Amino acid sequence: MITTLPGRKFWLPLILVVVNILLVILSGKLGSVIPVLVMGSIIMLGVLIISYYYPRFNILFLLACGLLIPFLMRALSLYDIPIGLASEALCIILFLTIVLNKRIGGLKSLPGVLILVWIAFLSIELLNPVAASRVAGFVSLRGLLPFVCSFFIMYSSIEGIYDVKTFIKGWFILCSLAGLYGLYQEFAGLPAFDMAWATHDENLYGALFTWGRLRKFSFFVSPSEFAIVMVVTGLAGLVLLFFEKPKSQLFIYSGITAFICLWAMIYTGSRTAMVMLPAGFVALLIITLKRKVFIVVGALVVFGALLMLRPTSNALFVMSTAFSGADDPSMNVRLKNQQIIRAYILEHPIGFGLGSTGYLGMKYSPESFVANFPPDSEYVRIAIETGWIGLLIWSIIQAILFGYGVTVYFKAPPKWKGVIVMILVSLFMLIVAQYPQEIFRSQVLTVLYCGMLGMLARIDHIHQSKEISESLVE
Repeated sequence: MITTLPGRKFWLPLILVVVNILLVILSGKLGSVIPVLVMGSIIMLGVLIISYYYPRFNILFLLACGLLIPFLMRALSLYDIPIGLASEALCIILFLTIVLNKRIGGLKSLPGVLILVWIAFLSIELLNPVAASRVAGFVSLRGLLPFVCSFFIMYSSIEGIYDVKTFIKGWFILCSLAGLYGLYQEFAGLPAFDMAWATHDENLYGALFTWGRLRKFSFFVSPSEFAIVMVVTGLAGLVLLFFEKPKSQLFIYSGITAFICLWAMIYTGSRTAMVMLPAGFVALLIITLKRKVFIVVGALVVFGALLMLRPTSNALFVMSTAFSGADDPSMNVRLKNQQIIRAYILEHPIGFGLGSTGYLGMKYSPESFVANFPPDSEYVRIAIETGWIGLLIWSIIQAILFGYGVTVYFKAPPKWKGVIVMILVSLFMLIVAQYPQEIFRSQVLTVLYCGMLGMLARIDHIHQSKEISESLVE
């Protein structure tokens, strides 16, 4: 044994040297892709280990992936990197660690059942006889991995209030960093790599530069996605201020996050976010019916209305056009497009098949009329792909889920009230956002939407389990 030890010491450094030389050669041939793959593999291994032993961080890994990969893509000039594949791979890894840990749960909860019903319906859509491309259907269905996994990962990773608050703090920290970077882009200007990305495509730059100013996008691939994440996160922080104890750690996190995110939202030029904000306030008022909430929200609404009536900057003026209604040219175009497509949807009750419109439609069936149609809305996309029957099913599912959340709120003990209201307000805002935007194209918004549902179902389960155990003791 002693005689073989030097040999082992000799071979290990030699192997490492050879591997490093090969990596250098491959990097010279293929560019920065190889170092990125190596670093990605190391990070994935670390994520796998942490996920197995500390499952409460699982959902934060998905959130961080959605936030940071587009940023790294721009910083390293890897514009063609398949972000979707990286996200789906991470989802599978995290899901497998939960299965290996024997922690998987949520299958019998109401949100879990409804999500599986929706996925089952979409799977049947693969057999749609008028679908122009089966490949587009399978790719579209595969893209739902983050949608499904986010729910079960969140549900299976929570054991109590500590895990919930860990997620909220991590979420707020990540989105506050995104907000600060957006403010940096506004006041210090875009870094060279961001400007290079924004100008590498003429159509992209045209979408970013509107109303005489460049819309800010922070870590994201579009200002609209950045804005929706900021308004949901900012209002979530504001909601928790009404329920958390002053000077508590989460209270401080919430206040800082609300300020940064709502401020950063202004410079995105997104009118969707401006419509979501009052919608969130309405949901907060109706759910809580608290005098303190009415006073604070009323003051914020009056202040916001004055800013919209007399905008002090070009950014605020752009945001104020969200309330122009049919007078807004952009909204007029969308309304006309919806009138055109309405007859086609009515004639096809189960739609034109998954992936028949938008990016996948242009890629796999460019000769089709619906492939070239701009849906510009999650609801319109669902109606085109799955027909008015699919749209009706999705609308019913969302109504049931929101009603379920309200019943959980009234049954839950006081320590859960603030978190549940935050979830309900966030869900309502995302339900509203699906009309003007295709929000599920964003991994961050997908993780937030389904993660909130997972958290809600888990809170309900914990509360019911406690009631059952207390009744057994009695």
